[in-house]
Amino acid sequence: MPGATDRRSPAPGVPRWLPGALALLGVGCTLAAVALGALLERGRPVDAGDATLGTLYPLVAALVLARQPGNRVGWLLMVSALTGPYLLAGEYAVLTLDAGADPTGLQSFALWLAAWGFVPYYVIVALVPLYFPDGRLPSARWTGVARALGALVVLGILAAMFRGGPIDYVPDRGNPLAGPIWINALLLISSIGCFLVGGAVGVAAQFVRMRRAAGVVRTRLQWLLLGESVLFVCSIASIVIDLPVVSSLLFAVGFAAVPVAVAVAVLRHGLFDVGLVVGRALVFSLLSVLLLVAYAVVVAVVGELSAGERRIAVVVAALAALAAAAGWERAQRAVDRLLYGERRDPMAVATRLGTSLDSVSAPAEAMQALADELARALRLPRVEVLPADPRLPAVSSTGEARVEGGADDLPLTSLGREVGVLRVTHRFPGERWRRSERDALDLAARRAAAFVWAAGLVADLQASRERIVAGREEERRRLRHDLHDGVGPELAGMALQLERLAGKLSGDPEMAAVAGRLRDQMRRTVAAVRRAVDDLRPPALDELGLVAALREHVAAYRLPVGAGGPVGTADEARVTVEAEALPPLRAAVEVAAYRIATEAVANAVRHAEAATCTVGLRVSGDDLLVEISDDGRGVPADAVPGVGTTSMRERAAELGGSLDVRTAPGEGTTVRALLPLAAR
Repeated sequence: MPGATDRRSPAPGVPRWLPGALALLGVGCTLAAVALGALLERGRPVDAGDATLGTLYPLVAALVLARQPGNRVGWLLMVSALTGPYLLAGEYAVLTLDAGADPTGLQSFALWLAAWGFVPYYVIVALVPLYFPDGRLPSARWTGVARALGALVVLGILAAMFRGGPIDYVPDRGNPLAGPIWINALLLISSIGCFLVGGAVGVAAQFVRMRRAAGVVRTRLQWLLLGESVLFVCSIASIVIDLPVVSSLLFAVGFAAVPVAVAVAVLRHGLFDVGLVVGRALVFSLLSVLLLVAYAVVVAVVGELSAGERRIAVVVAALAALAAAAGWERAQRAVDRLLYGERRDPMAVATRLGTSLDSVSAPAEAMQALADELARALRLPRVEVLPADPRLPAVSSTGEARVEGGADDLPLTSLGREVGVLRVTHRFPGERWRRSERDALDLAARRAAAFVWAAGLVADLQASRERIVAGREEERRRLRHDLHDGVGPELAGMALQLERLAGKLSGDPEMAAVAGRLRDQMRRTVAAVRRAVDDLRPPALDELGLVAALREHVAAYRLPVGAGGPVGTADEARVTVEAEALPPLRAAVEVAAYRIATEAVANAVRHAEAATCTVGLRVSGDDLLVEISDDGRGVPADAVPGVGTTSMRERAAELGGSLDVRTAPGEGTTVRALLPLAAR
């Protein structure tokens, strides 16, 4: 399927202006026929389905061919431009032919054209869905089907040219080139084949394409499939229902469904990349339809009141035209807002950004909120905030993926220093920013620069905190070693010497008592030093290492509920520790992992009524993953986090890590802590 940059070369020898000229010819003739049929007494009102086919389809065809001149779908849709001359020929014949008079040469040609000019219906129903949207068949196996439908369409066109019977818009006249009656039978066969067989085949082809597609391409095809399905169903219903008004309305709705679906695919998902042109065309079509409807209603009312006074109708039409001209700018603004958001109003963009940033609590969240809101406010495919500081993650707007153009980088400057880039992706290739859009983007860039700068400060603060914690734990480890290996043994040795001295002074009771008091005091000092050593850092970490220390710690625990046992029974169920081979860990990481694991296990044993509890240790990317899971009763959603949970979260956060608690009533609890292996 063609994407944003998939431009096909025009067909050889075909001028680039030809599609636009054909579309203008078809639409102009259709509008003229509608006006003649509505304004003149002898005119015949144009059928709603024909008016839809003659106005919407040529515009869509021209848009497709403007972007992809070689797309076969565009040329198939352009066949609808014949509808305008067909309708105008019918009106000309109705207005100029008197009853019983023989037609002149031009009148005969008009009658002949009015006899078969409806054939674009055959092409659109039978062939367009088969090649939609890239102008190719779903696969080579569809070639035979395409040739059969093409032959059916050609047969229908030829049969219509020489069919007999009354002409739709000139019922009292016949085809001047009418042939034998069996030609009408061929036309009937061709009509049934194109509408019933061709319509069903077209829906099947789109369904096959949609199954093979993915992402935004699939979304486009879903819209197109919906439009074709509506066309197929409405066409069948209009044939079955024998009520002229209802049948005509269903026919018009069905044939309006496909261009509407294409418009949605263009506007929302970038199909054919013609959004800008569609915006103008949408305004034109919308105003034209509203003008016609308003005119018809007013003329009907005034006609009843003025006994058919045509001059009043003309005045009303003029007033309606003036009103439409006055409403053009407003309608264009509405369409612009639909397509491009608030690009005309930078202050509206600023207001939306400010509102979206009111609820954020951190610079990183503010960056994400700004990117999302800016993309929504200007209908941009993507907005990214790319900080220059490698410690800060890039932020990209979230939303539905769609076809997009190139990107512009806006520098983010704060306090005279470039802190990053705001990357804004165009809505379609070749788009240029308007001045108001540029103002809105500059405003957003200034806000983004402040957030990036603030995020850098937060990162600096976190890094300082991590260094302080790491230095503290390393110093504690050093102090523990010094006290354990130096001061502690020396004090213990002095206590032994005092004990021996007290024994040798047994002959002098007073001196022996003094030596004994010194010995006891020295022993209390040794005990105090040992407690201080233990408080500095869990001794098992240095003696056994993290994994063995945890196994030794949890070995004493017994789960109150063994696997399969009833609540309240005590058996041999234990807490297990599962660990992979770990790299050398920083002292701060070892302590944090140990403290978090022991706190979580204690909570599981005391409160969870679990049958199993497992402690897992492994490396996950650049982090040490500590995971404690149990199958206990879980934690209610409205439970207030206790001191233990808060302590675990703070221990992870002060190293730049994170802690996540997942639990649900009856489904156990899992505590996952990610601790950075290296200092950031």
